[in-house]
Amino acid sequence: MKLIRFAPNRVGRVYAGGAEIDRLQGVEAPADGGCPEEWIASTVEAQGPRRPGEGVSRVLLPDGGSVPFDRLLGEEAEEILGPAHVARFGKAPGFLTKLLDSAIRLPVQAHPDRAAAKRLFGSEYGKTEAWIVIGGRKIDGEEPYLLMGFNESFDYEVFRREALAGVMERTVGMMHRCPVVPGEVYLITGGLPHAIGSGVFVQEIMEPTDYVVQPELHCGGTRLDERARWGGLDPEKALGVFHCEALPEAELLRRVRRTPVVLSESSGTVLRQLLDRGETGFFGSLELRLDGGWTRPEELGCFMAGTVLGGTAVVAAGRERLALAPGQTFALAASARPVFEGKAEILFALPPALHLRE
Repeated sequence: MKLIRFAPNRVGRVYAGGAEIDRLQGVEAPADGGCPEEWIASTVEAQGPRRPGEGVSRVLLPDGGSVPFDRLLGEEAEEILGPAHVARFGKAPGFLTKLLDSAIRLPVQAHPDRAAAKRLFGSEYGKTEAWIVIGGRKIDGEEPYLLMGFNESFDYEVFRREALAGVMERTVGMMHRCPVVPGEVYLITGGLPHAIGSGVFVQEIMEPTDYVVQPELHCGGTRLDERARWGGLDPEKALGVFHCEALPEAELLRRVRRTPVVLSESSGTVLRQLLDRGETGFFGSLELRLDGGWTRPEELGCFMAGTVLGGTAVVAAGRERLALAPGQTFALAASARPVFEGKAEILFALPPALHLRE
C-alpha cells in the first residue's frame, strides 16, 4: 500500500474535550466528552486503555475491512516506511501524532527526556512533543492559553511540597501563562513543565510513547490514582523528570516557539515547514495549502502522516487514489510518488531524520 487511509481513532482520556475534533470530522452534534484526542498513524497503545489495543490506528482496506497499523507494518514496513528507516528505527514510524482539544486545563505535567526515559522506563524514546495550534475557543470567560516552564518566582520546595500533596495552586502561579492563536508552533522538549489550558485545539507530534508524570490529584472532576499521577514510578524519582529551570518569558519563548518557513510556492499552492526534523532531532511537520496541483518532490520521499484541516482533494499514486475531506487522516508511503489535486489545507507529520539518531 502506497496510500493509507486511517479509520477514526478517538482515544479516551480522563479530561473532557473533543468538540472541535467533532466539528472538523463533520459530527452532527459536536460535544465535549471523554474522547478528546484523535490518534493518527499510531502503533502506540494508550496508557491504561479502556479496551485492548486502544490508541493503535486501524487502516481501512479496499475490501471494506481494516487491519491494525502495527500489523500492516509488520508485513509491509520497508514499502511504507522505507528500508533505511526500518534499518535505523525498526518497523514503526518513530513518532506519534494526534489531534487534541481540551475543554479544561490539563494537569501540570512533564514527560521524560530520552536520558530519563532510558533510566526510568527502559525506553529508547522519551516524549518530546510539539503543538501546532489549529484553533481555540473561550471557555468560562477564559481565552485559550498554555502553561509552559517555570518563571522567575519559582521555588523548588514549594513545587515539591505541592506536587507530593497533589494540589499545585502556587506552582501554577510559578509557570508562564501564554495566550495562543491559530498558526503558532511550539516545541516542548522532554522535562519541560507544562499544561495545556482550556479551549486549546492543537495537532500534537511527539516521540512514540505515552509516558507522563502529572502530580495533581485531580484532572477536572476525576481523581487520579497513584499510577496515573507518577507514571508507575516512586514519587521522588518521578519528580526528577521535571527540569526545574526558572526562565524569563522572552527566553522561554525563544526556546519553544518555532517560525514556519516557506519551502515552495507555485500557482497558489504553498508548502511550509512548521518543524524542521533536522533541527528538532525528533520529528518534523509540513503544512500544504493546496490550490490546484502538487507532486511530492523526491527529497520529501519519506513516510508522512496527513490530516485534512479543510477543503477537499484527491491524491493518487499509481493505481491507488484517495478522496480527502476535512477531518480525514491518511499516510503516504515512503515509496510513493503522490500527486495531489484540489483545494485543501493538510498538515503532515514526518519521522525523525535518519542521520540524527545513533
